[in-house]
Amino acid sequence: MARKDENQGHISRPEVASQGEVARAVTSFLTLRLFRKRDIWVLAVGLVLLQIIPALLINRLMFRPVLGGYAWTDGGIVDVGTNGVKVATRQIGSATAPRAIIYCHGNAEDVTAVDRFSGVAAQGSLVAAVEYPGYGLSDGSPTEKGCCDNARRLYDWLVETRGFAATNIFVVGYSIGTGVAVDLASTRQVAGLWLEAGFLSIPRVITRKRLLVIDPFQSETKIGRVNCPVFMLHGTSDWIVPYSQGRALYDLAPEPKRFFTVTGAGHFDFVTMIGEDRYEDMLGRFVAGGLDAIGK
Repeated sequence: MARKDENQGHISRPEVASQGEVARAVTSFLTLRLFRKRDIWVLAVGLVLLQIIPALLINRLMFRPVLGGYAWTDGGIVDVGTNGVKVATRQIGSATAPRAIIYCHGNAEDVTAVDRFSGVAAQGSLVAAVEYPGYGLSDGSPTEKGCCDNARRLYDWLVETRGFAATNIFVVGYSIGTGVAVDLASTRQVAGLWLEAGFLSIPRVITRKRLLVIDPFQSETKIGRVNCPVFMLHGTSDWIVPYSQGRALYDLAPEPKRFFTVTGAGHFDFVTMIGEDRYEDMLGRFVAGGLDAIGK
C-alpha cells in the first residue's frame, strides 16, 4: 500500500524488491529444497544399507568355526545326521545312563568341549555335544537355522535310536549355544534347561536395543514357550555377553526358574569362579532332582 510521507507532504511509492534480490531469494529457496531432498535420500539410503549389510554379513560376523580338532575314528564321535548330511556329536558317559544331556557349545569351540562335563557324566548321565554346520566334521556352513536343526537331529537320535524318554533329556547351552538350547527346548519336550551366559538375541548383545530387521537367535521370543525348569547363571563381569542380557532373559522365562549370579566372573572363567567341584555338583543335582535339589 502506498503511504504518505509526513515530512514532504506527498504520497510515496511502495517499496519494491529489485530483480537481483528476487533472483537471490528464489535461488536460496530452491537450494534449500534441493538440499533437504538430498538429505532425505541420503538418510533413506543409509537406513537401507544399515539393514542390508548386516543381513549379508551376519553369519560371518556371528560364527567362528573350529575345524580339525578330532576325527571320526576318535572315541565317542558319532554321526547323527540324516538324508546324507553329516552331523557330528561327541558323547561321554555310560551308554546305559538313565538320562541324557545335550550340550550346545559356545563359539570358537567344537564338540570336544563336552569333556568339561566328565564329572557330571560320571554321576550317571550320557552327555552329548552337538556340532554346528561347518564346525568340526559337520557338513554345511553355519547359520542359525542349521545350528538349531542339528540340535534337533541329536535330540531325535537320542529318542529314536538310543531310546531316551523326553522326560530324561536335559539341555545345556553356553554363550551362542544358549540360543540353540532355547530353540531346542521351545520346540521339543525336555526335562530341564540350563543356560550359561544367555542373551535376548545376538545383535542386542552389542546394540542392547533392537535396531536391525534381522535379529538371529531370538531367545527373547522363544523362552516363553519353554515348558520345563530353567536354571541360568551369568558372570557380573562378562564383557562379551553383558550380565544385563542374562537377567533380561531370565525375567521373560516362565516358572519354575532360578538365576545364579557369579560375582566377578567373566565370560570364560565362571566355572573357575564357582569352583569346578561345586559346578559339577550343581548341574548333577539339577538333572537328578530339579531346581529344588540344587539348594541355595
